[in-house]
This record gives sequence, structure tokens and C-alpha cells, in this order.
Amino acid sequence: MMGSLELGPEADVSDLEPLLTLENIEQLETIFVAKVQASVAQWLQKALDGDVAEWGREQEPDTDPSGFYHSPMPAIVLQILEENIRVTRMVSESLQRRVHGMALSELSAFLRSFSDALIRFSRDHLKGEATAPHYVPYLLATLNHQSALSSSVSVLQPDWVAPGALAPVEAALDELQRRICLLVLEALLAELQPLFAALPSRRWLSSPELLDDVCERTARFCQDFRHVRDPAVQLLLAEAERTVVLQYLRALMQGRLVCRGADERTQAAERLRHDAAQLRELFLGLGLEESVQCAPVLLALRELLNLRDPTLLGLEVAGLRQQFPDVSEDHVSALLDLRGDVSREQRLAALSSLQAGPQPSPPVGGRALFSLVPAPAPPLSSCLPSGSCA
Repeated sequence: MMGSLELGPEADVSDLEPLLTLENIEQLETIFVAKVQASVAQWLQKALDGDVAEWGREQEPDTDPSGFYHSPMPAIVLQILEENIRVTRMVSESLQRRVHGMALSELSAFLRSFSDALIRFSRDHLKGEATAPHYVPYLLATLNHQSALSSSVSVLQPDWVAPGALAPVEAALDELQRRICLLVLEALLAELQPLFAALPSRRWLSSPELLDDVCERTARFCQDFRHVRDPAVQLLLAEAERTVVLQYLRALMQGRLVCRGADERTQAAERLRHDAAQLRELFLGLGLEESVQCAPVLLALRELLNLRDPTLLGLEVAGLRQQFPDVSEDHVSALLDLRGDVSREQRLAALSSLQAGPQPSPPVGGRALFSLVPAPAPPLSSCLPSGSCA
């Protein structure tokens, strides 16, 4: 046992049995992993509780020297897990594998608790039970926490770990990111919905004031996005832009305005062109790449309003369907109502173009637009004979 050469002649080491049987080792490893798991769970919960306690502060979230929202919590979480895995290297491979599996399990549980805490934070704030002075900034800070965990979680996958071992954790991180973005977008939506209640209208036809208000409110809301790291900030900006465009489309579909002649149709078409350009400039200024913007859909709708001859609407509708495969009969019918000059026969002819020819495939990387916009059901007389009225 001590490695003394003087004892060599007195004992044949090969005849000695192991001090611990395999059953003993299994029992000890089980006890050890259970105790470590309880300790890790306690420390991870403590780290989460400390971060959650700051969400209701009067001060905005802390930032790092680069100006990004920052918290030591992600580093603490990964350090706790990594150190416990590293310690077991000195014991045995089997113990190391068991502790590694435990660490991933506890990280998944931690991420679920993180998501649950965010839901409670949002619910209490919106209900007024525990109003957070800096609600959105702290949501944005948690997005940076998620990014930090995502970018560093690979430290928990040493070479000997089978590929895909981190898949459940990565899925939980993606779900956490989706949850945070959803809460931020719900806050943006709450600010914008009252503004879109007045669109479209004759005031909207003649003045850019309504969309000016939307852009001003959106820019003010998104100003704190500069504290969010890439690539999360690009995702957030893209979803914020889509939220604005979806609200615009939703407003157009409500039947609040029917053009009273060619002049008003021209005005409406010009307003769509102007609004598309204004939204484009707004989000370019916020840092969103033009290639992922949704506002160009307004230019496609502009063509439906700008067309002088309603007998040619079928061609425009078919083109719209090619660009946006999720557009429905109800959406097109609502847009035709906005024109105010489409007869029943012209409407049926235009809607029939949605069924003619091969159905378009969704564009690669495309995101849903019209399928997320409810449209008023058209009157029975405007439904296609072979179609159904929603």
C-alpha cells in the first residue's frame, strides 16, 4: 500500500483482493452523487434567488464596461457545475460520468426555475401586485444571462461525453430565450395597441401623424436594446419589427375604412408606401438588418390598392400569394373591402386566383405573417363556391 520496496519479498500484491468491492464502490458513488446533487441544487437556487431579488430594484440593471447588462449569476452557475465535475476526475471515470449527468440534470432544472421566476415576475408586475420600476430593462438583462449561459455551456461537454449530451440543456436555453422575448414583446404590444386603434382612418390617409406616434413610441421602447448582446439583440429587434408590422396588418383587416373613390385609394396606397419606408428607416436606425425586415409586405399590399383596373386584381392577388404563402381568402377579401370599388364578380375572380396553379412553398427562413393576423369573415356572397367561410 505504501509502495515500499522492502516489503516486496514479504507479499505478492497480485494476490491481494481490492479493498472495496464493486458493490461497495457503487454504494459510495451513489451516496456521494446524492449529497453533491443536494448541495448543487441549493447553491444554484441561491444564485437564482439573489438575481431575482434585484429585479424589483429602483436602479436599472448593472452593466459591464461595454455597456451591456451584466450579472455574475451565469458565471457562478457554470462554475459550480464545472468544479464538481472536475473534482471527480481524481477519483474514477465512472464517478465523473455520474456527476456530469447529475450536473446537466440540475442545470435543466435550474433553467426551468429561471423561466418560472420570470413568469411570476411578469404576472406580479402586470397585475400591480409588485410593480417593477424597470420591468423591461430587467427582462433584457435576463436575455443577456441566457446568452452567457448558451455561449459557455460547452465547458460542460468534455471530449469523452457523447455528442448530443447537451441537447436537453440547449433546448431548455432556447425555450428560456423564447420566453424572455415573448415577455418583452408583450410589453411592447401593450404600448402600441392603443395607437393602432386609429388606423386606418381618414386622418391616417391625410397625415403621417399616426405612424409618427407609433415610431416614436417604438424607438423609445427599444432604446434599452442597446444593452443586449448579439446575437440576441438581432433576434429581439427582428421580433419587435414583426410585432409592429403584425399590428399594422391587423388594423388594416378590421374594416374601419372603405375608400370612397380613386383619390382615396391613391392616398391609401401612398400612405402604405410612406409607412413602409418609415418603418424601414426606424429599424435600420435601431440596428436591424434590412434583409430580415417584414415591412416590405406593406408595399405588396400597396399594389392591390394602387391598381386602377379592378378586373386585373387576380394577377396582383396571385403575386401576393407567391410572396406570402400564408395569406388567406379572408385577408384578401378584407383588403378588397378597403378598396371600396370591387364588385361581387370581380371579388370572386380575384379570390379564385388563390386556388389557381401550384400552391407556393413557404420561403426558406420565412416567418409567419398573415397566419398570425385574424381577418373578419367575409359575407357569404363573397365566398368561393368551393371554399369555406371562416
